[in-house]
Amino acid sequence: MSTKPLHDDTPARQRILDVAILRFSRQPFSEVSLRDIAGDAQVDVAYVHRTFGSKVGLFRQALDAQFNFDAVFAEPVSREEVIRRLCDRLSMECPRTSDEAGPIDMILRSCTNAGTRDILREAGAERFHDRMIAKFGAERTLQVMLATSLLFGTAIQRNALGVEQLVSIPDEELRGAIRDAMMRILI
Repeated sequence: MSTKPLHDDTPARQRILDVAILRFSRQPFSEVSLRDIAGDAQVDVAYVHRTFGSKVGLFRQALDAQFNFDAVFAEPVSREEVIRRLCDRLSMECPRTSDEAGPIDMILRSCTNAGTRDILREAGAERFHDRMIAKFGAERTLQVMLATSLLFGTAIQRNALGVEQLVSIPDEELRGAIRDAMMRILI
């Protein structure tokens, strides 16, 4: 697997995260090795272990870096702004080049592995679903889950599956339609 050339001034930790995001987005978790990540990031594999602890630790941090839900929920933020930020973060832009990794790609490549499925479920609950429910209210849990399923499902169909009816819609138009639908469900 080839990655784009790294810049000499990029800190090693960031290079490792960038490579890990790309690899975890393009290959199943079970096929990604720390040795390959270290080689692509031009660091020693021992440095990867010291910095991230394990492949699971690196996967968790790559997932956090790729989704950056802290930015979505940064206060003060209205419910409407959370929806806008979320739609923007899970960009509907399509097609991407082969050296880009969309946020949804890591989930798709890793959700069939039992170990990473548990990580994805835990991270989804802690970093995303629980925060959405807190923002919109526990009484709206069903609506939160439906709205976010709409967003994730659309991103999967457009970006991963390349469903032509969604690919052919201009990015801003689709983003606006998803925002409007989520607003109707949640607000």
